[in-house]
Amino acid sequence: MFLLLVVVLATFSVASILYQVKSLQKVIQKIDWFNILPNYSFFAPKPLLNDYRIAFKISTEVNEAWKEIPVYKKFNYIRIVWNPFKYYNKGLIDSCHFLIQDYHRFENKYFIQVSLYYLNILSLVSNFLNRTEGEGQKTIRFSILKSSGINNVCIDEVIFASFNQII
Repeated sequence: MFLLLVVVLATFSVASILYQVKSLQKVIQKIDWFNILPNYSFFAPKPLLNDYRIAFKISTEVNEAWKEIPVYKKFNYIRIVWNPFKYYNKGLIDSCHFLIQDYHRFENKYFIQVSLYYLNILSLVSNFLNRTEGEGQKTIRFSILKSSGINNVCIDEVIFASFNQII
């Protein structure tokens, strides 16, 4: 029994190591019926080269200025060890990315308003407004901006602009 356990674990270990080699993955995948072999990829397949920023404006006034929601925290060395906002930022970046993909995929652009990612960002804007300007009914628009730079942030382009929403 012990020998069987050692053989199974040794086989799993060797298969896991070989599965990391890209040219062998297709062959090993045919044998891995239960999809239990791990695939360790340390880098994203298509890393983002810019940051998303979220801006909003209250649509009651004609020339209301766009305001940015502070999403990113200042860099602090403690974040190397302790960064509780990491998953929050990751979720927000993914929501922006998937919202843009959904928008380009929909033939009728009004369907974007029922997208989970659209509602997620709308909820973020709504919560921010309730904290900063108090509760109450407002008509807002939000946009997703592509930016670059760390100290001197430069807005490269507007990627997405929402419809007027009553919150």
